[in-house]
Amino acid sequence: MSRIGIAGLQLEAGNGDNLDSMEAEIDAVAKRFPWVDMVVLGELNGHGTDTRNAQAMPGPFEARFTEVAKRNDVWLIPGSIMESAGDRCFNTAPVINPDGEVIARYRKQFPWLPYEKGVSAGSGFVVFEVPDIGRFGVSICYDMWFQETLRTMTSMGAEVILHPSLTSTLDREAEKCIVRASGAMYQCYFVDVNIAGPLGVGQSIVAGPGGEVIHEAGRGREIIPLRLDLDYVRDVRANGWNGLGQPLKSFRDSRLRFAPYEDGYTSESLDALGPIEIADGLRKGPAT
Repeated sequence: MSRIGIAGLQLEAGNGDNLDSMEAEIDAVAKRFPWVDMVVLGELNGHGTDTRNAQAMPGPFEARFTEVAKRNDVWLIPGSIMESAGDRCFNTAPVINPDGEVIARYRKQFPWLPYEKGVSAGSGFVVFEVPDIGRFGVSICYDMWFQETLRTMTSMGAEVILHPSLTSTLDREAEKCIVRASGAMYQCYFVDVNIAGPLGVGQSIVAGPGGEVIHEAGRGREIIPLRLDLDYVRDVRANGWNGLGQPLKSFRDSRLRFAPYEDGYTSESLDALGPIEIADGLRKGPAT
């Protein structure tokens, strides 16, 4: 068996407590689509972007959704929350199995600077096994702009990338291109679930291992239940999409060494870009 039912929940969310609506939507999708094995929600769906809502993990957020996962007998990635850990804050997504156990937590590796202030970068990767189905990797929003993260997860065996997002900006079109390109480059399913308004612009997208669009959502609330076949991923990786390129094998077999990854490497071009800060001309100057 290599098929899995995954439901992406593109929900309306604002800054504050969205937990009741999340729980109701998960219960509803499990009841309406009993073949769904896994449910994925958007980044920061629970409480929004305010770091003052950060809480420890394990904590009340996880406790609530472990019960939801167990009650509905589903794998659950309930988006992410701001996690307080000592004097630091992380943007963290738990992975909950159908027994209601947190089996992993993924901390976003690339906070969206300069805007996602006060959030520390995570350093660990999460790839987990769904027994008798396959391997799944977890990524959050801006992480996918850094292809090294996806390269690492697929090298660890990830066949599906689960990608909670919170995007409200006009670069959403670019992000949809990145999802499709990443599906093709890493020959995987890419399940990108964005938040709807008022925090996000929706347009969640699921791409296949040839970069094909399996589904693209609109801007409002939308439930996206899909059946994915991981044998298709394995065939594409073994034989190429429609018998074409086999990039994972070519990367594996290459003996090239890439300079930016060598210890001690410096780049005058990158250093010349200066610090990460809000673009010149966008900051308010003194009144005239």
